[in-house]
Amino acid sequence: MTSEEIIWKSSPSQIIHLPILLLGALIATAISVGLGLFVGPAVPVYLGIIAIVWFVCLLPWLWKSLNTRFFNYAMTNERLKLTTGIFSRETDVLELYRVKDMAISQPFLLRIFGLSNVTLTTSDRTTPVLKLEAIRDGDKVLDTIRAHVEALRERKRVREVDFEGDDVSDFDEM
Repeated sequence: MTSEEIIWKSSPSQIIHLPILLLGALIATAISVGLGLFVGPAVPVYLGIIAIVWFVCLLPWLWKSLNTRFFNYAMTNERLKLTTGIFSRETDVLELYRVKDMAISQPFLLRIFGLSNVTLTTSDRTTPVLKLEAIRDGDKVLDTIRAHVEALRERKRVREVDFEGDDVSDFDEM
């Protein structure tokens, strides 16, 4: 029996939250300018109001960034683990031999920064589709996953069998 070793660790890039940051900054700027025209910058309370406006407008970005900071991927030679949670932690474990199909995508924003999304279709009941978002070297990660899936299936003598359609009900009538 071989020991389990960590092969790859990562977390999603914070760049996925850039649109939320830009939208929040745009809204805060518009409100700040509007208040400045309406109230006038000479009012001391104006700066406090502007600070609150900026905080409220950027709060969704702050929350998402914090969640992403505590979202981790770890792949061993047998399993893929996803750990999430800021205060309470939860780990979802996927046995690699359950991976049925793999795909990689590079939306424009991610491609600019050399990032990819890797999507795994699995036979796992709790996680039928697993998406590794905004990761570096997506091609290499995909190749690594594939190599370990094949090696693990060979070692455990596991084969994936697909049944197409809803023909299972036909067997009930026999």
